[in-house]
Amino acid sequence: MKKHLIVLMSLFSSVSLFSQVGINTENPQKTLHVNGDLQLTKEFNVGGNASTQGSPGVSGQVLVSKGANSAPEWKTLSIPTLPDLATGTVISIDGQLMIAQEITLQMTADYTNAGASSGPGVAIGNLNNEIIDNENTYLGTTTSNSFKVSNDGIYHVNMNMQISTTNNTSPVIGVWDNTVGNWVARVSDQFVAATGGYQTFTLITAIPMLASHTYSFRFLNTTSVTIKHLSSGFTGSGPVSQVTLKRLR
Repeated sequence: MKKHLIVLMSLFSSVSLFSQVGINTENPQKTLHVNGDLQLTKEFNVGGNASTQGSPGVSGQVLVSKGANSAPEWKTLSIPTLPDLATGTVISIDGQLMIAQEITLQMTADYTNAGASSGPGVAIGNLNNEIIDNENTYLGTTTSNSFKVSNDGIYHVNMNMQISTTNNTSPVIGVWDNTVGNWVARVSDQFVAATGGYQTFTLITAIPMLASHTYSFRFLNTTSVTIKHLSSGFTGSGPVSQVTLKRLR
């Protein structure tokens, strides 16, 4: 009887001994508790069970916690590789990070044109001060400003034009699709400024655009229009007419 008791006590002692193991600690808090440094010279496996070994992950992955009582998981972080001189806003599309395409242009001089009463109107000239064109798709010249988008998507459009024209006309500014021949964004307003004065027209919108198409920034009016590149006064001057295109998603 005494021998059986000793064997039974030894068994319980072994179970207790191997339930939690501490290294450099007398009070382990987990199955294995290491109070000190840990060095691995080979793979680190995560998950698995009694009959299947865990996963060592693949090169470049990081270990991500899944909370209490769940094994962590190897994950590949979506971090874009960017050129040294990349400029722009990082956006997420379908779980992938990328630099949003952006074109921002200002005028280098006033632009005057006799106008057109219908159709595509007139391409706004002198939009040649490129603040940013991070995918090099702007094809502007003194009298044209064609551009393309690199990917199908939704794009934010912001046009601000300071215009002088004949009173009681209704100038239009907007984006023209050169490929199919129609406006894809536009705004019109009655010109009410005094003769020789200027009135600011602004278009802010978001529209779908296609990489297979070519677009341009245009105005439409029945009489001659002058678009100012600077707003000037006795205290100074600064750029006033500007267009911006930026991918949202």
